[in-house]
Formats: sequence, structure tokens, C-alpha cells
Amino acid sequence: SPIMAKLFSDKAQTVLTFLQAHEGENLTSKDIAAALDIEGRSITGVLNGLQRKGLVVREVVEDQKDKLIRLTADGINADPNADKE
Repeated sequence: SPIMAKLFSDKAQTVLTFLQAHEGENLTSKDIAAALDIEGRSITGVLNGLQRKGLVVREVVEDQKDKLIRLTADGINADPNADKE
């Protein structure tokens, strides 16, 4: 049987899983990068990819320099371990 390609890269899986576990917390990309020990440049790319898929949004919050990373409804329900259809 052909090997199924994963829908998410390993880093994207890790980030999505982390965000789902911490749903509702005020997390910036810096927080996520620090928690998961991912480089700043790398986390930006991962979040851009998740945003393109409609799984996260970057929310501007008053009095906060960095945008907060929020899961969309699709992001909350997404399976980080999903295979590509």
C-alpha cells in the first residue's frame, strides 16, 4: 500500500497539538516557539502554513505588542495526525 503523505509537517503537527492543548490561552508566536523549542524563523513559517489552511488566526490585541495566535473552529477540530486525502 502506498505510504500516505502527512497533511502537516512534524513541526506543524507539534504546534497544532500544542495549540489545541492550550486552547483559550493568550499565546504569542514567541510563547509557542519558546515552549516547543522551535526557532523564531521556523515558527513564523509553521504559523503561516496553518493560517493558509484556515486553522489559526493572528489576533491583534490592544496593549499587546505581539499578536495572539488563536485556533479557528477548524483548527480546534483538526486532526494533527491526519493524512492527505
